[in-house]
Amino acid sequence: MKKIIFVYYLFLAGNLRAQTPPPSTPTNTDSSAPILELEPLIITAPRLRLPPNAVLNPQIDANLLRLLQLPNMRPNSQEQLDPSLTNLANLTTLDGYNLQTRYTQLGFLLTEGLAGTKDLTLQNSLQTIVQTGTNVQIQALALDALAYTHDPQFIPLFQSALQNTNVTIRFTAMEALYIMADGKPNSNISSIIYTAAQMDSSLAVKLYASHLAWELGNVFGRETLLHHYQDQDWFTRAFSTHYLGEMGKNDVFSLIQPQLYSETNPSVQAELCWALLKMEKYRKP
Repeated sequence: MKKIIFVYYLFLAGNLRAQTPPPSTPTNTDSSAPILELEPLIITAPRLRLPPNAVLNPQIDANLLRLLQLPNMRPNSQEQLDPSLTNLANLTTLDGYNLQTRYTQLGFLLTEGLAGTKDLTLQNSLQTIVQTGTNVQIQALALDALAYTHDPQFIPLFQSALQNTNVTIRFTAMEALYIMADGKPNSNISSIIYTAAQMDSSLAVKLYASHLAWELGNVFGRETLLHHYQDQDWFTRAFSTHYLGEMGKNDVFSLIQPQLYSETNPSVQAELCWALLKMEKYRKP
């Protein structure tokens, strides 16, 4: 799972997407000192917490289907003038950021409501949106919602979306495949993600997908990140360093530590500090 830092970076690149749930927060080998991490923005998928035989109020799905037909997933110009929304835009804490996203990105709320649906009517509607829709945000939420079903029948749909000309659709397709793996190593899905990443025209998506592939067991994803952590572009260095810190061990620690003394960009310096702190337990004395 993906840290909220990726949302920030992809936003800088012009593409804001909601994040998928991370694995459970690990604990330190010292049981008296648990590792505390900021919670990322996640899709909670409330349907997945219901009993298998639960019968939903039909008005819930009817309303969600109706909302999918809206032409815009963001507040209109009049709604943006609401004083409360203006105040949210000024919040800089993590909770403040999460609130901004919930109430300025209707797609996030719809994804939460639709994620993991077993209703065939809803599934068919979501598939149709992915295949024939024209609103990129709605297509993206449909991909994520179907991914939470963890149904392998949708893998070909996600693979097809990897060929889309729109970078947001391609990114979401990779995210959807990762969600399908449900946090477990999966050589088939990791291979699909990594192969698609190597051909993607967006370096941000390529690096993100390389991290996903590495997390699912494909070590070549690690090599891609290592290839870019000294890139001339600050964004690329920061992005690669962040994901190396998430997955790296002592060998990665030794490689990136010298960068701390030569790096001049504040964002990359901060990422280096975060990554080295994350890997401190692997540092050789």
